[in-house]
Order: sequence, then structure tokens, then C-alpha cells
Amino acid sequence: MKKKRKANWVYQLRRLAVFLVPLGFAVWFWPQESTPTTQVKSEQASISEEIYTIEERTPIEEDGVTRYEYDVVVHGDRSTDELQSISHDVIDDVQQSDQFQAALLRFYDDAAYIGTEPPLGEAVFAPEGDYALADWVKPGQIDDMIFGWQLREKEWTTKLTDKEIQIWRSWQDQYTEQNPDDPDAKAKVTRVIATEYELDPKVVQQIVLKQHVWAAL
Repeated sequence: MKKKRKANWVYQLRRLAVFLVPLGFAVWFWPQESTPTTQVKSEQASISEEIYTIEERTPIEEDGVTRYEYDVVVHGDRSTDELQSISHDVIDDVQQSDQFQAALLRFYDDAAYIGTEPPLGEAVFAPEGDYALADWVKPGQIDDMIFGWQLREKEWTTKLTDKEIQIWRSWQDQYTEQNPDDPDAKAKVTRVIATEYELDPKVVQQIVLKQHVWAAL
């Protein structure tokens, strides 16, 4: 019995399938264009800048020994483990430009606190992690240095708000201008700041106390 010939569209569909299947595999396995190295580095730098900022770097020359101090503002609520990781990143950032025998990193959650007790603690990068042993190595001899940690695990719910930081900074700036022997200096400054921000003096006192606790714990 003679078989009936299939319609032309059936054969056309088969030929199309034979062409498309290899083409699909070729597209699937074709090497994808890689992201340019410069773009990757740029993205990494951007991420790094969001994590921390080196606000100030201070070289200290004493008895022929070169030390550096860095004030680092950390962005976001970071744990001590993350601060340790940031410490390594900071040293990687600065070692190409700064030749030191020891480095001190002070960590802040806001630039307004720079010049006061660093709320997040400190890290020392030096021989045996000891700032005093800087003369054991030559400048830039970082392979013989390790970290010593004095970091604080913070309770981030107690952090000051931006407005509270502004009020505290104003209070602090005025207080440093007062006579340190004046027993009424704090009360005077508190009244001035309370008037300036239209607040009850007790609220200003609470903000100042809150900052002291935040820095210490």
C-alpha cells in the first residue's frame, strides 16, 4: 500500500528544527563577554567607600620612629568581627602611600566624634600588635606586624540620632572653650544649648549623658 506524502509544512518544520537546535547550543555555550577589570575595581572601591571612610591620617615622628594614626568612620551597624575585617582593608588602602612602623586605627560611627573617645574602639597594627614596639621594624616592614584589638561590640539601638549628635557636638564645642576650673561650666553650656535648640535643659543633659555612655560601652 502506498504511503501518503506528508504536507510540505511538515518537512519545512523538520528542517527548521534541525537548524535551530545546534544554533541554540552554540548560543548557550558561547563565551560571555567578561566585565572589564577596571569596572570591577571601580565597583569594589564604591562598596569599600560605603563601608568606611578614612577621615583623617596623622603621621607622628618621634625618636626616629614613624607612626601613623587614622580616624576611620564606619558606615552601618558593624560587629567587632566586621571591624577587624575593615582594619585589614584600611591597612591595605594606606600601605602603598604611608611608610610606618606602627599604625593606630580609631573607629567612629560618626565624624562628629573625631577628637574624642572612639565609640567603636581601636586597632593597633605593629610588631606583636604593640604600638610601643614600633622601633623593632623598619618603615613599611608590614610583614612583621600584626593587629592588636581593643574593639567594642555595640548595642546599636542605643546609638544617638543625627539630631542628638548635632546637639551634643554643639555642646562639646562650647564646653571646650570654657574655663576648666569653673565648676559651673557644664551647667552654663547646657543652658546656652537648650536656648539655642529650644529644648528643656534636662533634655540636653540627657543627650550629653547618652553620648558618654555610648562612647564608653
